[in-house]
Amino acid sequence: METEVTYKKRSREEVLAWLERARQRKAAWEEETLCELKAMVEESRRAKESHYFDFSV
Repeated sequence: METEVTYKKRSREEVLAWLERARQRKAAWEEETLCELKAMVEESRRAKESHYFDFSV
């Protein structure tokens, strides 16, 4: 019975291209997450300033 290889050797260029795409995906994810976080902080600030959720008044 022959041993079957389940992986393919990659060239240096293929590995570097994969790594660069992964870095780009990470940067895009971080940017999107940062925008969402800024929106949440801004919404929280506006709610606090409007006293909409201030039940002690």
